[in-house]
Amino acid sequence: MKINLNKKALICLVAFLMLFPLAIFLSPVKAETDPKSSQVILNIVVTSEQKASILDIIPDFLSSEYGGGISDVNVISSGDTADDQLTYVQTRLVGGDTSLDVIGMDVIWTALFVENGWLENLDPYLAPNEMDNYVGGMVDSGEYQGSQWAFPYFFNLGVLFYRKDLLTMYGYNETDIDTWAELNATANDILEQENDADLVGYVGQFDNYEGGTVNFQEWIGSNGATTIFDSSGNPIVNSAESIEALAFLKALIAPDPSTDLRTTDYIIDRDALTYNEGTSEAKWSAGEAIFCRQWPYVYAITIANSLLNATDGPGNYTQFGVAPIPTFSGTTDEKSSCVGGAILGISKFSQHKDAAFNLTKWLCLNESQYYALETYGHFPALKATFTTLPTGYEYVEDFYLASDVTLARPKHPDYPEISDAISDRWTEIISCQKSATQGLNDLQQDIIDIITPVPQIVPGFLVPVLLLMVASMVSVIAILTRKKFKE
Repeated sequence: MKINLNKKALICLVAFLMLFPLAIFLSPVKAETDPKSSQVILNIVVTSEQKASILDIIPDFLSSEYGGGISDVNVISSGDTADDQLTYVQTRLVGGDTSLDVIGMDVIWTALFVENGWLENLDPYLAPNEMDNYVGGMVDSGEYQGSQWAFPYFFNLGVLFYRKDLLTMYGYNETDIDTWAELNATANDILEQENDADLVGYVGQFDNYEGGTVNFQEWIGSNGATTIFDSSGNPIVNSAESIEALAFLKALIAPDPSTDLRTTDYIIDRDALTYNEGTSEAKWSAGEAIFCRQWPYVYAITIANSLLNATDGPGNYTQFGVAPIPTFSGTTDEKSSCVGGAILGISKFSQHKDAAFNLTKWLCLNESQYYALETYGHFPALKATFTTLPTGYEYVEDFYLASDVTLARPKHPDYPEISDAISDRWTEIISCQKSATQGLNDLQQDIIDIITPVPQIVPGFLVPVLLLMVASMVSVIAILTRKKFKE
């Protein structure tokens, strides 16, 4: 059978085979744009719990000076949890979805979103020093590589609950627990004098999970190691300050579950190594902990607890108090309270960025912040709101005072993997499987391995693969051509 191949056809075929794969690889995808309208409709995506607090005040926003030119705001629920929210938002932003304008974010997502090109840089929109008006740790959570990418919305923070009645009984007060050494001495004295076998000096979240990562960051931060990366992005988690902090903590933990805290210098029971938020709160609520590192939600639980809610006047609780988590020496460069909460960013793909910024800023001003506090218990991130707290919310000032020592969790696009590594090594260190030095040296290497780019095989071999394809096709054509001439 003869195969008839025209020379021009051969040339065209070869050219097509060479250029078609490259055309597919290099051609930009044209973004579809919605037709412009005189009235803007914005879309903001937040968690289910946050949705209600925003939806209620949208009419006030639309009638404010910030709502000019905006006809409506759709408040979209992304699910009940932060994980649901991340999945929802990522799915849309990966595809360049232009329908989202304002994005509610967890405080640990900034680096991930910026590295993927999903957020608008807010620097051109902000007034000079505007972020000075907000809680420092929340501002830091929205900052990455020297720029601000998200507005602080509401905040959560680690605080120290303490047994005011026990401190008072034995001659102590809140000023006696500013440093870890002072807290240790106070707890040891009370444990010895109280002589209660069920009483422990201190509980926190020591288990191997995100709560462990947070407690780790607070302990090293309280000794001045407020970041695990230097200005060039290199890990510095095995610093002398970090080693000293964790070595001090280890010395507070009983070596065996049967160890009697009343007759030793230990203040943390061995069983506490498996504590999370729920189990540490249960120990506190049972009246069996002098000090408890927790989140503010435990305040409401405590004032409803007949074991701990005695007062000598409205709102003046005599059995417990709230204080900042101690630091090692009390200097301003020591930060002991990790922030949680929510921040708001603007989608890079939004077609209404100016309007989106106006909504974002308005949600972070006094009126909106007060409403979120009074209706949903969200602590304001705006400092000014704490100067005139609504009636019945005066206690929130206790938490605001603790905000002076707030710090952000590590900011890196690989944070989930870094967090897992931290909690693993944290467990090894505090359970005495490894020394503080060895555990932190191992963690240093873990983080280096995580953030070191893995060679991208496909892009690196793209050109050779294409050339091989073309060469193969040319060889086939040459063989067929020779067959034709032989025939």
